[in-house]
Amino acid sequence: MTATTVSTRGPSANMSPGFSTALKAEWTKIRSVRSTWIIIALALVLCIGFSAGTALISGLTFEDWDANAIETFDPVLTSNAGSLFGGILLITFAVTAITAEYSSGMIRTTFINNPRRSQVLAAKAVVVGLIGLAVTAVTIPGMFLVSQPIFGHYGLETASITDRETYRTLLTVILTQGLIYTLIPFSIGWLLRSTASAITISLGFMWLPWMLGPILPEWVNQNVVAYLPDVAANSLSGFTASDAAQYLSQTPAIIVVAVWLLGFILAADIVLNRRDV
Repeated sequence: MTATTVSTRGPSANMSPGFSTALKAEWTKIRSVRSTWIIIALALVLCIGFSAGTALISGLTFEDWDANAIETFDPVLTSNAGSLFGGILLITFAVTAITAEYSSGMIRTTFINNPRRSQVLAAKAVVVGLIGLAVTAVTIPGMFLVSQPIFGHYGLETASITDRETYRTLLTVILTQGLIYTLIPFSIGWLLRSTASAITISLGFMWLPWMLGPILPEWVNQNVVAYLPDVAANSLSGFTASDAAQYLSQTPAIIVVAVWLLGFILAADIVLNRRDV
């Protein structure tokens, strides 16, 4: 009696579905999972709620601020406080969109139905990236709009969404956070195939260098930390002051963000095509 080995690479690539079909399949899988909608709902509630709470606390404590705190107050930056929760939840969503299929074994079925692994990865990346952008397109303006009336009520400086500089900042944050916090963790999920490891590495990679920045030597901030994706995104949005050691001008910052995004996806694609599921 002989055993028959079923290849996870499935039928011939010529029998593979087109990209639009792969895209619909990935969208169907992601939207049919309850955790997707739970994460999105939590992102909306926590981001906007935390920013509203931060604005309220700022207003209640405003009279106790020193002159330097009052002078450096930024109504746009402060209104973005809830992005901490949004970033964590987007990272979790992007990682589990991949690792859940590995833990359940569904990834084998995916590659049997579509042996073009690069096409599967690309379709998943499009769906995950668009959901990330949809979330930030709601949460970023939502945090801003809920915070400004509170600032105004307590006599703090406010900003208008119709102001050109404010609009540019919000749009930049929507694009950078929506893509960086999804596509980089998404790629790490492919590389590690472990939910806990991928989330931990993603959180550390995104925020640890930025958190350690104040205690790192200026040379490290200028030549290393400044070229990390989340830090470069802060330069783009204007959240990093132009005289800070971590600051990059617009063109280098755009290049840095693009290289990191494409580099991670390319690395995931290479690894995915070289190993057996």
